Amino acid sequence: MNVSFRADQDFLDFMLDELELDLSRQLLDGPAWFTVTVRNDHGAVIAALACEFWSVFDCKFTAAIADERAITPKLLHVIFGTLFSKAVRITAEVDPENQLSVDRLERLGFVYEGYKRKGLDGFRDAMIYGMLVEDCNFFPGDRASQDLEPEAPDGIPTEVA
Repeated sequence: MNVSFRADQDFLDFMLDELELDLSRQLLDGPAWFTVTVRNDHGAVIAALACEFWSVFDCKFTAAIADERAITPKLLHVIFGTLFSKAVRITAEVDPENQLSVDRLERLGFVYEGYKRKGLDGFRDAMIYGMLVEDCNFFPGDRASQDLEPEAPDGIPTEVA
C-alpha cells in the first residue's frame, strides 16, 4: 500500500464515486484542508480522507473507504495526531441509512451529538458525530494531557503543509 498526503484526480474521482462528493472546486492543497490518499499495490485508490478546518477549533472529517485494510492503527494515529494538533474537535456528518459508516465512526471514538434535517446535501438528513482528543481510540493512556506530536510510520510525513 502507498499513502500520500495530497489529492490528485484519482482522489477526486474516488470521493465522487464513493460519496457523491464533488471536491473539484476546493483548494485541497491549501492550509484549510488535510487530505490522505491510500492506494493498493496496483495504484488504485482504496481509501481517501478529506478534512476541512472550517473554524479555528473544528475540522470536518469526510472519509471514503473501499478496503478497510488500508486504514491501519499507525495511519490513524498519524491522522488524528495531525488533526488534533490543529483542532480541538473533529466533526463528521453521516447519512442515517449508512450503518457501516456509523459503525466505523463509533469504532474510531466519535460520539453521536445530534441530527440535522436535510443536512448532507439539502436532500438527505445527517447524523452529527463529534470527537475530542479524549474520545479518540488511537491515543493510549491519558490522552487529554499528552503531547499530540504523532509518530509517523517510515516515509509518511506528519506535518500539514
